[in-house]
Amino acid sequence: MRLFELVSVFTEEVGSDWHKPESVMEYDVFLFVESGCLTYVIDGNRLPLVKGDLLYFPAGSLRYAAADGIHGHQKYAVLFQRTVAETSIPLLDNRLHRLVHSRNYDYVKQRFSLLIQQWLGKLPHYETICQGILLEMLGIAGRELENAHLPAKKLSLASEIQQYILSHYRETIRIETLAELVDRTPNYVTKIFREVTGQTPIGYLHQVRITAARELLVNTHLTIGQIADMLGFCDQSYFNRVYKKMMGYPPSSHITEKRAK
Repeated sequence: MRLFELVSVFTEEVGSDWHKPESVMEYDVFLFVESGCLTYVIDGNRLPLVKGDLLYFPAGSLRYAAADGIHGHQKYAVLFQRTVAETSIPLLDNRLHRLVHSRNYDYVKQRFSLLIQQWLGKLPHYETICQGILLEMLGIAGRELENAHLPAKKLSLASEIQQYILSHYRETIRIETLAELVDRTPNYVTKIFREVTGQTPIGYLHQVRITAARELLVNTHLTIGQIADMLGFCDQSYFNRVYKKMMGYPPSSHITEKRAK
């Protein structure tokens, strides 16, 4: 049984003069800010949004939104309609707006990118795949809300590891390297990082690399082998397997699309 039906999935990049007039929303809305900043006002509550933020608000909400007059922004948005009264998803069943400052930007961005690709492509079973991705993102948002109360030391340790990975993802990174960085055991680092982000440090490293790989595949003429080598993969076949597992299709799909244009 489906818990909801997707109505629209889209991404938009807008300038500093963007705004949405005040109106009552017909559908539930879930959005992710890829870059920039903007402000939503939901039922009179002012909610500044920045890169990496997730925002949910239910149907019936009074919404106003605008850029700050200085910065533009890029975001993904999903409009959907519930098909059952209770979904067993706390984020939805509370029927309140929720702002989440995601600590897993690269993974969330990759999932929303795949969501819109599936929605626009409309290949067989795309609706089921889109439902699954949205359900996962709602679960991640709910987990991050609950994890907001984790001890500051755990959050700081996970953040330090994330920043190191973001700065060195093209290099060889082992769990022992990260453990030495924060002066903890490898098992402890893996445990705390998973507790805070929902994935292992090496899983996060793969997400960062695959996100970077997709950008290179789409926007450059580098070969798959060159990209795999550039991003620190031991060989192209391993890169192909990781890419397909995370994206749902092989990296060669981008090459095929370019040739077809």
